[in-house]
Amino acid sequence: MKPFYPLIAKSYRGLFPFRLGTTSYIYPEPILPNAKRLAPFLDEIELVLFESSGEDNLPDEGLIRDLKAVSADTGVGFNVHLPMDVYLGDQRRTVRSEGVRTVRKFIERTSLLSPSLYTLHFSLKDEKGRDAPDLALWKSYVTESAEHILECGIEPSLISIETLGYPYEWIEETVRSFGFSTCLDLGHLLNKGFDLKSYLDRYLAETSVIHLHGLQNGVDHLGIDRLGEETLDLILSGLRRFTGVLSIEVFAFDDLKNSLQVLEEKWRRR
Repeated sequence: MKPFYPLIAKSYRGLFPFRLGTTSYIYPEPILPNAKRLAPFLDEIELVLFESSGEDNLPDEGLIRDLKAVSADTGVGFNVHLPMDVYLGDQRRTVRSEGVRTVRKFIERTSLLSPSLYTLHFSLKDEKGRDAPDLALWKSYVTESAEHILECGIEPSLISIETLGYPYEWIEETVRSFGFSTCLDLGHLLNKGFDLKSYLDRYLAETSVIHLHGLQNGVDHLGIDRLGEETLDLILSGLRRFTGVLSIEVFAFDDLKNSLQVLEEKWRRR
C-alpha cells in the first residue's frame, strides 16, 4: 500500500509580485515525485543539491529530462542550490580546483532546465571546517575560483551568492565586481543575529532570491509561523518591493503548509 501524502490546499501561482517556491524535499521521496506534487501549486522549485560527494548526488540526465517534462507540462520553473561541500576559498589549490570542477559539473548537468538562478556558497570555512585565518587571502582565493567557474560560459547574474555566517560586506565587493546577484537567506541572518532591516535596505535591490524560513531555539529551516509578528512585518515590508524568487526553504510538508498560510494571511492584511 502506497503512503498517503497530502497536497497543498490551493495554488499560490501568480499571487505575488515575486515568484514563490519551495525546496525539492518537502515529501520523504526523491526529487521527481516532489516536483510533480509541488508543480501545480507554486511558481518555482528549488532543486536542493546540497552534497556533491558520490556520483548519485549529481542528477542523472534521465532525471533532468523528466524534470524538464514537468516544467513543460505545468509551467513550473526551477532554481538550483549548488552543493555546499565546496570550499572555493580553501588555502589548498587542489581543494579549490575540485570545488570549481564540482560547481561547473552541476551547472552543466542542470542547464537543460534553464534555471532562473544558481545559489552558491562562498564558505569562509575550509574543507576541515576551520575558518580562514587570513581574510584578504581568502577573498583572493574566492575571486580566483569565481573566475574559473565563469569559464563555463554562464551569465554571472544567474549566480546568487548566499548570506552565510559571516558579515556579507566582507564579500559584497567581489559579488558586485563579477556581476553576481545576492541570495538573502533571512533565516541565516536571524539565526546569526544580524540586523535584518539593514540587510534588506542594503542588499534587496541586488537580490535575485530570498530564502525564507523560521527558527526556534537555534534550529532553523522551520515554518515561518515560528517567527515573531515584528519580524514578519519587516519581512513583508521588504517583499512588497521584491520581484525575484522567494523560496520557502523548509523540508517538511507541515512547515510548508504553515508558512504558506502565514504568508498569505499577512500579505492580505497589509
